[in-house]
Amino acid sequence: MAEEPLTRSASLTGYADLARSLGLDPFRLAAEVGLPAPSLVDPDLRVPASAVGRLLERSARRAGAPDFGLRLAETRNLSNLGAVGLVAREQPTLRAALETFVRYMWAHNQALTLALEDLDGVTLVRERMAGPGAQAARQANELVMGVLVRAIRRLTGSGWRPRAVYFAHARPDDLRAHLRVLGVEPHFSQDFNGLAIASADLDRPVPDADPEAGRRLQRYVELEAAAAGAGPAAVARDLAVALLPTGGASIERVAALMGLSRRTLHRRLAGAGTTFERLLDQARAELAAAYAAAGRPWTEIAGLVGYSSLSALSRARRRWAAPG
Repeated sequence: MAEEPLTRSASLTGYADLARSLGLDPFRLAAEVGLPAPSLVDPDLRVPASAVGRLLERSARRAGAPDFGLRLAETRNLSNLGAVGLVAREQPTLRAALETFVRYMWAHNQALTLALEDLDGVTLVRERMAGPGAQAARQANELVMGVLVRAIRRLTGSGWRPRAVYFAHARPDDLRAHLRVLGVEPHFSQDFNGLAIASADLDRPVPDADPEAGRRLQRYVELEAAAAGAGPAAVARDLAVALLPTGGASIERVAALMGLSRRTLHRRLAGAGTTFERLLDQARAELAAAYAAAGRPWTEIAGLVGYSSLSALSRARRRWAAPG
C-alpha cells in the first residue's frame, strides 16, 4: 500500500483565525479529521494532506461558507511555502520561479504536483492533488489556485491577472470571491485544475531577485526534501501523472522537470527497484479506476490517462487485469 502523502502544516496557515471568525472551533474540527492540535500553530509539522482537505471541506460546510478556500488563500504569502517560496522569490524571471514550483512543490506538499505546458502564446499551469476524489475537492483546489495567483502577483506586481482559471468542480452560484481573489471568472467542470498565463508574462523579471541566494536556498530545499522522504520514484510518478492529460508524460520530460538527465533518472529509479515504464503503467491503472468509479465514460478516460484511443486503453486494461 502506498504511503499517505504528507504536507507541511503551513498548509493551514491562517486557518484557525478564519475558522473562529466564522463561528467555528478550529481545534475541535482538526481533531474530528485526525489532525493534531499543534498543526494549527506550528507550520513545519508533516501531516496527512487528505486530512487537511477534509478539514477544509468540513469547515466550509459547517460555516456555510462555500468560498472558504479562497478566503484562506487571501491570508497567504510566499513565505508560507517555506524554502520553496523563498527559492522562487530569488529567480530572475517568472518562468524560472514557476519552474521552481514545478520542481520542488512536492517538498512542501507531497500530494500536490504542478506542471507547465506551453501552447500558442499561452502557458498552462496544471495542478494535480493526489488521492481519491482530490481533483474535484473544491476547497483545497481553490486554495491552491488562490495561493498561486497571489504568489505570481507578489513576484511580478499587484496588477497581474491570469488569462484564465480552470476548475474540475462544478460552478458555484456565487462567484464574487473568485473574482476578488483570482481576478477573472473561472471555467468550471473542466478536466483539470489550473491557470492559463500569457507566455509573454513568463519573461517578466522578478524585481530585486538574487540568483546567488536562490542557488543557496535551492540546496537547502533539496536537503529538506530528502529529509521528508520524498524519493525519486515518488516525485517521478507524481510529475508523470500531472503530465498524462497533455500526452507529454515521457521520461525525458519528467527528468527535465526534476533537473536530471534521462540516464540519471533511469539509474535512480533502478536504485529504487523500479522503472519509469512501471511507474507510468501503475499510475494509469490507478487513475483509470478512479475516473471509472467517478462515472467518467471510458472514451474520456482514455485521453485523461494519456492514451490516444479507446482501443489502446482497452488493451492496457486487459494487461492490468491479467494475473501476476
